[in-house]
Amino acid sequence: MKCSTHQLHEMRSLMMHRIVVEQFQQDPIKIIEFGLNNLQRWRKKGVDCDDFEIWEEILRFSQQRLPEILSSSSEQSIRLRQSSPFAGLVPEESRQKILASTQ
Repeated sequence: MKCSTHQLHEMRSLMMHRIVVEQFQQDPIKIIEFGLNNLQRWRKKGVDCDDFEIWEEILRFSQQRLPEILSSSSEQSIRLRQSSPFAGLVPEESRQKILASTQ
């Protein structure tokens, strides 16, 4: 069964965010700071969306929910991953493996 482009993107995003969950479990403070720094940097550049506020609330006040949000297949999690503040966190080698395995 062939996936649509949208389904393929969602699958890759989920796989990459599972790596972020592993990193979070090893060093939660680093991951939270990374996400907050990205949000701040993007806003300074004039990039913003409604989900950034949700991400900021999660990162500041609901960190325990982060693994569930990043690895869930719920509609809310899928939507939030589309505006993830963790861009640049997954090592390039891991990212390339995911891309190659999902072509």
